[in-house]
Amino acid sequence: MDYEIPGTPNPPPKSYKGMAIASLVLGLFALFIPIPVIDIIAGIVGLFLAGIALKHKAGGMAIAGLIISIIGTLNAISFTLLTFDVIPSPWA
Repeated sequence: MDYEIPGTPNPPPKSYKGMAIASLVLGLFALFIPIPVIDIIAGIVGLFLAGIALKHKAGGMAIAGLIISIIGTLNAISFTLLTFDVIPSPWA
């Protein structure tokens, strides 16, 4: 005979720390790896992942991922504009 246990346990809550870590890694990639267009894409994806992680209260790692992604995205945009000579270089 099979007996059912009354009151099945609730599943554990979803953890969004993986998204926070991914946003931090993508922000660091956008900040330190000099590949012009891919850096911008990585930074923007990092911003979205950090936003989702912050919405679900993933903690300090999500805030760090957001800050690093913002800095990395801005750095990647300026590097891309300098690489393709859209803006003149201040050192030339």
